[in-house]
Amino acid sequence: MHKFIPLACALALSVTWALSPASAADVKEKAVETKDTIKEKAVDAKDTIKEKAVEAKDTIKDKAHRAKDKIADKMHRRSDGRVAMTDTRAAQEALKTQGFDPGPIDGQMGPRTRAAISDYQRRENLPVTGMLDDATMAKLNVRSSRSDAVPAASPTTQPDVKKQNP
Repeated sequence: MHKFIPLACALALSVTWALSPASAADVKEKAVETKDTIKEKAVDAKDTIKEKAVEAKDTIKDKAHRAKDKIADKMHRRSDGRVAMTDTRAAQEALKTQGFDPGPIDGQMGPRTRAAISDYQRRENLPVTGMLDDATMAKLNVRSSRSDAVPAASPTTQPDVKKQNP
């Protein structure tokens, strides 16, 4: 039996040496596959990050434009609101002097002011809108504070011929 032990060890060693290169090749192939998979995942992750960055940049641009438009709209409304309040206040005063009750003279277009405007428009045969339109303002003799209704700074004049000739 002692003769078989060295023989069995020699046989086990020869099988191990014979199979080692094959298993080493499998390990190498798996390592290459793993490396390729990792490389593909890295490229995919890089592309995903680029797409997300572009999306984030576009979202930020859209939000900035919306905020800018919102601020511009508020500023425009604020200046138009002042004009509207001035016009409404002047119309409320004119309505009150003509016997209509627009409520408090506060520059606010409330329900009582709308009702007074409607009553005035009916009495004056104007289109009944309940709104302070140009026709109603003209009939009330209220000058609009809107910039498009402001007259020129000075009238046109003709030169005086007598002053030019000595």
